[in-house]
Amino acid sequence: MKKIVASIAMVWGCLLTAQAQAPQKEVNRTVQMDTIEVNYKTRYISSFWDNFYIEADFAGRMLMGEDDASLSFGKRLKPGFSLTVGKWLHPDFGVRLNFGGSRLKGWNTGATGIYAYHDGWVDNFDPVQEYWNSKGVDTKNGYKQDMKYYELNADFLFDLYNIFTSNNRLDRRWTSQGYVGVGMLRTAKYHGMEDNVKVAFRLGVTGNYNITDRLGAHLTVGCALTGSSFDGELGKSDKFAGILNGSIGLSYRIGRQGYKVVRLVPKEQLAALNNAITLIRQEQIVPGDTIEVEQERMTVGSLLIPSVVFTPDKNEFNEELQMVNIFRIARYMMRYKDTKIAIVGNTGKTDQRLARNRAEKIRDILVNKYGIFPERMEIRTYDVNAKYGVTGYEQSVNFTVVE
Repeated sequence: MKKIVASIAMVWGCLLTAQAQAPQKEVNRTVQMDTIEVNYKTRYISSFWDNFYIEADFAGRMLMGEDDASLSFGKRLKPGFSLTVGKWLHPDFGVRLNFGGSRLKGWNTGATGIYAYHDGWVDNFDPVQEYWNSKGVDTKNGYKQDMKYYELNADFLFDLYNIFTSNNRLDRRWTSQGYVGVGMLRTAKYHGMEDNVKVAFRLGVTGNYNITDRLGAHLTVGCALTGSSFDGELGKSDKFAGILNGSIGLSYRIGRQGYKVVRLVPKEQLAALNNAITLIRQEQIVPGDTIEVEQERMTVGSLLIPSVVFTPDKNEFNEELQMVNIFRIARYMMRYKDTKIAIVGNTGKTDQRLARNRAEKIRDILVNKYGIFPERMEIRTYDVNAKYGVTGYEQSVNFTVVE
C-alpha cells in the first residue's frame, strides 16, 4: 500500500514539475475591431400602460366652405369642446383619440342646403317653407347656415423638437408636436339639416408648457378637410369644406412615465465583442507578471497594435467595442512595470486639438480606471499612418513604447 501511495505521489510531482517548466504562451492576437462601423441604435421600450395622458380643451371653430367668406369672421367663430386620451409610444411619436363638438355658422348663396334659424322657427314643419316664409330673408344674396356637429378623431403625433435634436428629450419645460389624422364628422338633425356623416383629414400643431411633471397647458391650431356636402350644400362637385380649429386646454399625465433604453448592436459587432471576451478569458488563464511569455517585449519606438477608434470628428468612441483595447494596453503596462508609453492622437485626418483631446481622454481612463501612473505616459500628436506606413488609423488613438 505504501508503495502505491509513493508511486502516485511521484507521478503527481512529475506532472507538476513538467507543468511548471512548460513555457506559458500568451495569446498573441489583437482584437481586430477598429474597422467596424459604429452604427448601433437605441430602442425605447415601456409597458403598454405607461406614458398615457388625458386632455380637456375649450375650442373655437369656424366653417371654411366655398361661400362662407360672405359672412364675417366674428359671426362664423363658434365655441366648442374636445376631450382626448393619448399615449406616447416613443419620445418621438404617439397616438391619441379625440372627441369633440361644436356649433358651426356658415353662408350659402344658393337655394340648396340647410336653413337659417329664426325666431319663428317651428320644428316638424317643412324647413324650406319655414325658411322662405321667415322675415328678413334675403333671397338674392343667400342665407345663413346653422348646424350642430360632433367629431371622433384618431391622430398620429410627432415631436417637432426631437426632429432636430435628442437633447433632454424626456424632460423639457416647453414642447411642440405636430399631428396628422382622420376624423368622423357627424352633423345632427337640426334646423333643416338631416343626419350627415363625413370623413375628414386632419393636421395641426400643438405647443405645450409643462407646469409640473404631470400637469401641462397647451395651445393647438389645426384644421379638418372634408367633402363640400358636409354643410348640406349640393352641386359642389369636387369642392372641399374645412373647419379651422383653435383650442386651449390642460393635459395630465397618468400612470408611469418614461422609457427603458435598449441598445441594438449589429450582428457583426456582437460577434467581434464575443470574440474579444473569449480572447481575454484565454489570456487571463496565464498568471500576470510572473509568467514567461513567448512574445518578446516591445522595443522603444514600436507601435503597439491595439488602438482606440473614435467616432469621426468627435471625442467619443464605442465603449462596448473599444474598451477591450484600452484594457490590453493597461495589462501590458502592468506586466512591464518599467515601461513608458506615448499616447498618440493621430492627426492624419483630424485637427491637432481634437487629436490631443482624444489622447488625454484615453490617458485619464488608464489612470482612473486601471491605476497606471500618469508619469509613465506622454501625450503626443502626429500622423501615425505617415510615420509607420500603415492605414486605417485616421480616427484613432495609438500607443508607442518610449524610453
